[in-house]
Amino acid sequence: MECAMEYAIDYEHLEDELVASFEWDRHFNKVKDSANENSLELSDEEFKGFLKLQSRDKDIKWMMHKMSAYKLSFMDALIAYITY
Repeated sequence: MECAMEYAIDYEHLEDELVASFEWDRHFNKVKDSANENSLELSDEEFKGFLKLQSRDKDIKWMMHKMSAYKLSFMDALIAYITY
């Protein structure tokens, strides 16, 4: 069963600034897709933080789920991830 992604923010202004290679394009798209799947509208700083974490193979989906489900801030989700 395929679900339609109704929530979609492109973050184009950040893509132009942050994507310099295919590898970064892949990380950028993972962050963007995860944010949209969790219906999160990330600030520029949150997006950049998640991009750094994604590039280091951290579980950003877990953190974004916590932000969405429990209305945690980026910092609170990061602390929960570290202490989990």
